[in-house]
Amino acid sequence: MTTVNVVDDTGTQGELREQIESILARVIPLVKPATGLDVPDTVNFRITPVETYRRDQVANMSRNLRKCHKTIPYWRRPFVAALTAAVLLPVFRRTIAKVGGILVAGATFSLPESEESETVFVPEGLQHNGILTDEKYLTALTVHELLHQAQNHASGHRANWIANRALTLLDPGGINHIEEGHATWGDRSITRELYGTAVDTRSAPKSEQYKAIPQRGLQKKLDVYEGGCLLVMSAVRAVGLETFNGVWADHRLLPNPSEVADAVAAYNADAPTQPELWAARLESAEPAGA
Repeated sequence: MTTVNVVDDTGTQGELREQIESILARVIPLVKPATGLDVPDTVNFRITPVETYRRDQVANMSRNLRKCHKTIPYWRRPFVAALTAAVLLPVFRRTIAKVGGILVAGATFSLPESEESETVFVPEGLQHNGILTDEKYLTALTVHELLHQAQNHASGHRANWIANRALTLLDPGGINHIEEGHATWGDRSITRELYGTAVDTRSAPKSEQYKAIPQRGLQKKLDVYEGGCLLVMSAVRAVGLETFNGVWADHRLLPNPSEVADAVAAYNADAPTQPELWAARLESAEPAGA
């Protein structure tokens, strides 16, 4: 039995909290059949003011940087520490201050000193993104973030990868393509089952303030979400859910840069095409422990 905690830190979003609770009650039973992943024993969602969201984003990045720092060779640590203090965190803070709560409606974090995850939603961000105009959009976003919690549960919050690829914490290579692509593939599968057609939150009506922010990183984001979705779809089609889900426990199965590039090229091709490289390697991979 999964315990669901939905908390409203704003004190003004009781109706939204009830909506999220109702959506989770409907979609949690669908996650395992659709994706093969278990939902964690405890699912946490929190509705927060935008200031809290920005603070949590920076705190999460800081934790990941500290974890990364501890796992890299000692002789590289001073350089990484200096780079973090002078460049990475300041740039991240400026970015979050500018777009957090407008372009981004929420995020899922691994809770510190815990085996649980938490999804944070910002009401202002949901409004700017058009998520509140139709419950189908809120359902799609809730499923997407719930799948990130299921991924964290399956990968041990990336612990199954970190021992051999420390920089996984900062998402080099295809980690983000897998996590976002898998959540995109999964939210579309589940909303298709619920509504008869897949729901894409990008089609929700955006606010004028949202539209006024330059979308300089849009193509890169599409490459991650849509290229990643194709990457996952091709692999699941080739090897099935059980074999595919071995990636959450085995760093050797993660897609390499050429395999990610193959998926991104497939997404950006003029004519529809499918990535092949990663799926082919998964088909020929030895089972874990072999």
